[in-house]
Amino acid sequence: PCDPGTPLLTMVSMRVFVGLAMLATVGAFHMGGLVTPTRANMKLRATSSFSAPRVARSPVLGAKMAFDMEALIQETKDIRLKHLEEQAMHSLKVSAENFDNVVFPNACIAGDCVITHLLDRLDLLKNGKVKIMVVDTFHLFDETMPFVADLEKHYGFKAEVFQAEGCKDKAEYDKKFGADLWKIDIEQYDKVCKVEPFQRGLKTLKTEVMINGRRRDHGAERAYIDLFENAPIGGGLAKVNPLAYWTVEDCFDY
Repeated sequence: PCDPGTPLLTMVSMRVFVGLAMLATVGAFHMGGLVTPTRANMKLRATSSFSAPRVARSPVLGAKMAFDMEALIQETKDIRLKHLEEQAMHSLKVSAENFDNVVFPNACIAGDCVITHLLDRLDLLKNGKVKIMVVDTFHLFDETMPFVADLEKHYGFKAEVFQAEGCKDKAEYDKKFGADLWKIDIEQYDKVCKVEPFQRGLKTLKTEVMINGRRRDHGAERAYIDLFENAPIGGGLAKVNPLAYWTVEDCFDY
């Protein structure tokens, strides 16, 4: 409340001044910083706020823009995929040229299908330069092994399939280990059906470098992997990660 003795004109002027000050403060925030209001910048702000010419807009809702946004997005995606493809193919080519026994353990997931296609583009499958290894756990989806057969036919290679030791099929596995091993002892199941066949496969094929589909977007310890990993000191396999910089969206887009 103002002093009752304050002239009405002065009260109005004060309120107008305060209102303009608030307007200038808000405008300062929008411009990227707080500006101390003065009579000079108040006048400038009021003029710019109320007198600036407005940009004419199309009265038609959804009028076509100066460029096709969807086409531009697709173009940038294509540029990205082309770069990723060249990068991945280069890593595979270098591996095949520098090692005699290159092995790709293929689990038939999206990224592995991308790698299989790239290996074929480089003509590294039909000539056996890169061997495809598959671990049949006897607990795969029913479609998995038929899909492997489709890949073999389409790309002209023969996969090296490894299973639980001493078991040629699911019936023998069930007889030896029990059909419910994965329920009773999951760690033993992993060892028998995954770890041991995988390690035996790499050893049998005398693997020098292993191709795999690990990507940075898998997170955890994979978040910082690069295209190549040297073999650990004292032994181990060299690894190539052709999809290191891809995302799962890239894989499906490709």
